[in-house]
Formats: sequence, C-alpha cells, structure tokens
Amino acid sequence: MVVVRATAARLELEAPYHPALPYRARRAGGTWLGPATGWVFPLGAEQALRALCQDIWAVDGSIAAMEDMVDLQITVDERVPSRSVFEAHETPIYLVGREIAASLRNLRGARPGRGVRFLSGKPRCFTSPSTWSTSIPNGAVFELRDVPRCATSRFREAVSDAGHVEEGTPRIEG
Repeated sequence: MVVVRATAARLELEAPYHPALPYRARRAGGTWLGPATGWVFPLGAEQALRALCQDIWAVDGSIAAMEDMVDLQITVDERVPSRSVFEAHETPIYLVGREIAASLRNLRGARPGRGVRFLSGKPRCFTSPSTWSTSIPNGAVFELRDVPRCATSRFREAVSDAGHVEEGTPRIEG
C-alpha cells in the first residue's frame, strides 16, 4: 500500500521498501524517522512526493488509488540472451515497485515477495564464488495480489515481451 497522508505540519508516506526510495525521498526533502513513522516530508513537497510515488509504484499515493484493487497473474516468458525483467544480480527482483522475489540470506534458495504467490515454477538463487543472482524461470506463473487497477498498465509495460499479464477479478475495498 502506498499512501500519502497530510497532517497540519507535514506529509507522511506509507509505502513498502524500494531500493530507490531513500535517495529519491531525500532529494524531495524527505526525512526518515524510523520504522514506526517512516518517511516524512514538508507540506510544500507534495507535488514532488506524489511524482516519486507515481514513478516507483505507479500510483500517486491517494487513498482513492487504493480503493480499486485487482490481482494480476503474470507468466514469465523472457527468451532473450540477456534477461533484464525476471533476473537481478545481488538484489531482489522488483516490478513496478513491488518485490517479486529475493534470494535468501544464506543464498541457498529464493523466496517470493509479500503478496506474491507462485502457481507454477519458483524463484531461484544462483551463486558463483564472487556473486549471486535471483531468477524466475521461464514458464513460471505467479499471482500478484492487491494491485491498484490504475497501476496495471505500468505492469504490462514493465513485463512487455518478457511475459504475459492477466488481470484477475476486481476487489473493491471499502
């Protein structure tokens, strides 16, 4: 869930971790106040904060964006010599701000991200003496739960020719 809340004194961002967030948030005037509060921003940074949210998670942080949710089913079919969508080196695999899979700390396997369920296939960790990577094999099918409907086109763009995205049954929150 990505939500921007305004108080009398500041803006507060509730959002899942993304590796680009700390740098981008600081550039927009944000300050990290720890896990209990998260990122806070001056009231004048609202436009920059909403642009940051749109760029990373494909939503503007409004409550309305989170009221119309769908599940996506994604089939991996990345048949190119250099995989770029469903493989990541020394980092988790992210898709439109969502962690899809990550290698375990002991590098003996990989796990799905929050709200991700693999229906067939599973993420893997590959290691060499000097590096490691997380990979989702071709043919794997996973369900991504609770995706704001307004973000589905960005997921289709991100997957592009590396697979197929299907929209599940909508769930109206409220």
